[in-house]
Amino acid sequence: MATNEDIIRELYAAAESKNLDADKFASRFHDEGYFLNEASGERWYGQDVRQPIEALASAFPDMHRELLKMYATDDVVVVELKLQGTHQGDFHIADGVIPATGKTFNVPCCDVFHLKDGKVMSFHCYNVDAALER
Repeated sequence: MATNEDIIRELYAAAESKNLDADKFASRFHDEGYFLNEASGERWYGQDVRQPIEALASAFPDMHRELLKMYATDDVVVVELKLQGTHQGDFHIADGVIPATGKTFNVPCCDVFHLKDGKVMSFHCYNVDAALER
């Protein structure tokens, strides 16, 4: 049986731009689960959790998450990581589109997951919204 840490590692692997598997990513969420980007305040439920990772893969085709440390207790997993990539495509956001800049980024991030019955109930991503820094 997979541990909660294993489940989260699988979630990150599915979200990597080079091997993006949005269906697998979404399948790791509980029916009532959600993904919250704390920097923008945007929240996605159900199959819509695919949207942010698809948008990132489109705008940042080399997007990578360097996992630094992972802490798992009961049904909570906290991950310290770095988001890395190059802005090579249009980035669609709530306020419009940010055209590709060619800039690279390497920003710290902290993700907090709550799980229930082996599925993600909530995923809160605390990050610097690097793509918005023009």
